[in-house]
Amino acid sequence: AAALVPDGATIAIGGLSMNSTPMAFVRELVRREVRDLTVVAIVQGLAVDWLVAGGCVNKVVSGLVSFEGLGLAPQFRAAVQSGDVAIEEYSEHTLVCALQAETYRLPFMPTRAGIGTDMPALHPETTRLETDPASGRSYLACTPLHVDVAVVHAHAADSRGNVRVDPKLLWLDNEIINAASTRIATVERVVDHDEFTAAPHRTTYPHFMIDAVAEVPWGAYPSSMFPTYTHDKDFFEAYSRAAMSRDADDFSSFWSERVVEPEGHSAYLDANGGASTLLRIKRRTT
Repeated sequence: AAALVPDGATIAIGGLSMNSTPMAFVRELVRREVRDLTVVAIVQGLAVDWLVAGGCVNKVVSGLVSFEGLGLAPQFRAAVQSGDVAIEEYSEHTLVCALQAETYRLPFMPTRAGIGTDMPALHPETTRLETDPASGRSYLACTPLHVDVAVVHAHAADSRGNVRVDPKLLWLDNEIINAASTRIATVERVVDHDEFTAAPHRTTYPHFMIDAVAEVPWGAYPSSMFPTYTHDKDFFEAYSRAAMSRDADDFSSFWSERVVEPEGHSAYLDANGGASTLLRIKRRTT
């Protein structure tokens, strides 16, 4: 599925910060050495940081790229500060409006969000302050945000490409799926089609909305996949320490040994503690 992302593509990444991020897919993009990507991430963290660290990114379009309590994503922050990666920063809602304008094939999507901020001055080509001639009320016109490929991580899919998030969709992944030309879902497991027909109302993305499915158990690791497993706090802390170390070899070693070099997803999980780590982050149900 990662082969569907060419150099120079605009790719939207699902999940939110440390949650439900398609990390196995992102790792494959890094290992394939895809280049010159524009990354759309409403609120993201490690996925963007990995793509930046791997030299894959030209520009990031986002509301926030952080590790929550651990601060801003370190590789992303350094690349933006040095000018190696461009940043277009919006609010979450204005990004959603831009994606909806693309989905509905409209010239813009209006919102009151962003009025009184620097956003129209920073991005005059994509956010325009306008006035409705009928009511005299002002609004921000958010122009369409084109997305070549969207990738999300979900709990289950069937052989026909229907995809389900359990117990329900929590984040804004539907906005990027709706807007994208090519839609990819990585999933924890593939189940019989009968499981979907038995409860059709639980289908999050019908098969006609998804172009490719890849089965990747623990595919969001080290981010969380509620309610199955939480994020690996130890990984995030170790990664952050290495990335912010004054000794560049610290991050180089971590990046090679624990992210890039392991062949295959199972080897990657083993490089980060294997079964003991997975048992530690698995949510208990009682």
